[in-house]
Amino acid sequence: MKKIISLLLICLSCSLGEENGLKNYYVAQKEKNIAVRQSYKTVNPRKTVGRKKWYEVDWNQGVKLCPEKDFNTGNGTWIVNGTSHVDSLNCVYVDGSPYTRSILVLFARNRNDLKDADSSWILVNQTIIDLKGKDFIVYKGIGRIDDRYVKDTSYAVRMEYDLIVDKTELRVRDALWLREGEKVHEKQSVLWFYEDYYPSSDSLMVLDYPSQYYRYYLEFRSKKDGLENVLNCSKPTQCSYNKFANGYRLPYYDEWYILQNAGQSKVFSWGNEFVEDSLKKYADIHCAKNVSGLYPVKRYAPNQFGLYDTYGNAYETYFALYDDGGYLAVNPCSILGFKNPGKACRELLRYKCLRRNTIVNNGSFKEPGFQGMRMVRKLE
Repeated sequence: MKKIISLLLICLSCSLGEENGLKNYYVAQKEKNIAVRQSYKTVNPRKTVGRKKWYEVDWNQGVKLCPEKDFNTGNGTWIVNGTSHVDSLNCVYVDGSPYTRSILVLFARNRNDLKDADSSWILVNQTIIDLKGKDFIVYKGIGRIDDRYVKDTSYAVRMEYDLIVDKTELRVRDALWLREGEKVHEKQSVLWFYEDYYPSSDSLMVLDYPSQYYRYYLEFRSKKDGLENVLNCSKPTQCSYNKFANGYRLPYYDEWYILQNAGQSKVFSWGNEFVEDSLKKYADIHCAKNVSGLYPVKRYAPNQFGLYDTYGNAYETYFALYDDGGYLAVNPCSILGFKNPGKACRELLRYKCLRRNTIVNNGSFKEPGFQGMRMVRKLE
């Protein structure tokens, strides 16, 4: 079994220049006058399936992987979707990332046949949620949008796969990074979003506030991580969804409900009744009162799944799919949604962050994006 020790290193990688169905990989550079800046704690695989391994690390946490002891180390090549180098013992050092992403590391016996390679996914600020084969109860509101006619319903869901889930919502700093070198529609520009929604008085911590735009950043992250694009958009307003692709997407409603409540088959993760003291562990309960708007991610405790900000802060969107393959990104707790919010949403609406004190050019207030996004993908 591979051993993993975290290290933060500075190095250059040499391009292999092959697509291999995923992305241009990089062969790890042989160690040569490369200084180790900082060592981190030992990390064990979060999940192992055959010759596939998944490791969970935090931002800026590099990793060290070594060939298995019973393998002839001289015959293997490390191929990494990121910057890395190898030492004299053929152990690979993969640089950490300040951004949420997945880094694929292959140990190939034959560079011309990567299907035979051992694979390791380094999940940066991501976690595996074990859902496959488990049953859950999901709640949803139905009926009129206003409270004159409200009826909650529940139904059983059996999950057929595990999910890899971002621990936090997409941050402004992640969006800016994903935006680099990419062409997007003018109205979807991150800089447009940043300039309109955040006042100049904000500190640099603004980079850790959630960002709402989803379509382009799902595509950009999938591309960065060497995965297939889930969304197929011939035009900005004409998009379809490829359910067989392995890239990033928004969760479906059932998935989001399970993730938000950490798998508890209840209205809330703590029970069926709303308790303000329970909510304040996970969110700023004074957000609406103080008109403070969105706040940086990871300010409050994670839920039992290790996910941050599933309550409070920005309301997160999910994918509503249509029979024709199209999709709609919907906010399940919005009173403007096409379905009535259930009990959990009705209780949480009064804690909704109202707005940031942002004034646009004409002197009026500009509402910030109350909706955030959290990327998920199937574990394959």
